[in-house]
Parts: sequence; structure tokens; C-alpha cells
Amino acid sequence: MIEIPLGLRTALESGDCVLFIGAGIGKHLFDNAGNTCPDGPSLAKELADHFSIDTSGIYDLSKISRIIEIRKGRPELIAFIHKRLANCTPDKKFQWLCTIRWKAIYTTNYDNGIQRAYEMVSEPPQNPVTLTVTSDLVSYSPHFEVPVYHLHGTLFSANEPNIIVTEDDYARFRERRRMLFELLKKDFATSPVLYIGYSNRDPNWNIVLAEISSELTWYSNCGHREKRGRINQLLEVTDEKREEEVHP
Repeated sequence: MIEIPLGLRTALESGDCVLFIGAGIGKHLFDNAGNTCPDGPSLAKELADHFSIDTSGIYDLSKISRIIEIRKGRPELIAFIHKRLANCTPDKKFQWLCTIRWKAIYTTNYDNGIQRAYEMVSEPPQNPVTLTVTSDLVSYSPHFEVPVYHLHGTLFSANEPNIIVTEDDYARFRERRRMLFELLKKDFATSPVLYIGYSNRDPNWNIVLAEISSELTWYSNCGHREKRGRINQLLEVTDEKREEEVHP
């Protein structure tokens, strides 16, 4: 069990905390066969194995996805990922996160685990509002709703699944998600952030930090430890080596 810092505890109790969810949360998502949902490297390996891509043991999701897109076409790439992430059910620990009132939720995950967790909670304090691109932005009531920003897109919304999965996608869809990152930068600068399912070595997390720090120059000029104390209270709950429960 991790002792929660006082500032973070206060933010959780007041509903002023921002939740940031990464692929590591897949340990708490299960498909129909009882398998956990993959993180980035695991999904990259599954893609490489399925499409017979020689990676020499290096599983980079964006690079492998780009090779598949060139060789097989984007529809086949997206279809495989969609099938792999479909029907993933969150466990009780994941569902517990949805019993807390959040200021906002951000994720780089493609699945709909967050939305399904809210559906499975008998009396959730908020209803999720899914947002994937700037054109999705709508007004919402913070007393009854919480925005769920899929920074890299999602495969399970009414919109076309324009997910960011290859190296070229970051530039291709940058303009369409610009406002989402503007909101993220604002929340990073003004609210405590609890991030779950990321390691400091996680490439998605580092990409997000790089995009934020490119705008917040004073943020990028201080060391990593100072950043965490000065702007946010960042608590890494799961990483590549351990998984621990957090209780309010």
C-alpha cells in the first residue's frame, strides 16, 4: 500500500485531481478468454508475430505499425488492434477509480475500458464524456460529468477511428488534437495529476511530457524531480516492475 501525499489526498477528496491513465492499466482489463489487455510493447509483439515482421527482439509499436501499414494497408492494422482490444472488461480495482470524482481524465489508450468501468459502477459520481479530437469538444456539467480525453484517439467511439499508432500519425493528426493538448497543459499547470499505468520510461508518457514542456518553458528548464514537486503531485502507481493498490 502506498501512503498518499496530503496535497494529493485533498485534491482527490475535493474533486480537483486530474487522472492520467496509461497502457499499464491493462493489467486490470480482461478479454473474453481471460487474458489481460496488452501494453505498448506487448501489442507491438502481437502485431509483429501476426504479420510476420522481423524485429530482432525490439518491439516498438509505432515503428512496427508503420511497417504493417506500408505492407498491408492501414485498414488491416486498425482491424487487428480493434479486435485485440474489443470486449475488454475492467476488474474491481479499475472500477474503483470510477467511484472517485475527477476534474478530468486523460489517456493515451485506444480502448474503452474507462467508459466500461463507469457503466459497471452502480452509482458513479459522474458520467464520462468521451473526447478524441478538437471537434468533439462540447460543454459539460462538472457536477455530473467528467471529460475523458483520448489524446491518441480511440477505436470505440462514434467517430472514425483515427488513432495515433505510427510515427507519421503524430504529425498527421497533430492539428486535429491541438485543443486537447491545450487543455492538458492547462490542467498540468493548475491541478494535481495522478498518473496510473505509466513508467517514467514509457514512450507515450515521455512524448506527452515533451509536448507539454515545449510550450511551458519554465517547466522544461527545471529538473524532473523539481517539476513533479512544483507543478503536480505525480504518483506512479503501476510501472514495469510492480503493481500496488491505492486507497483513499
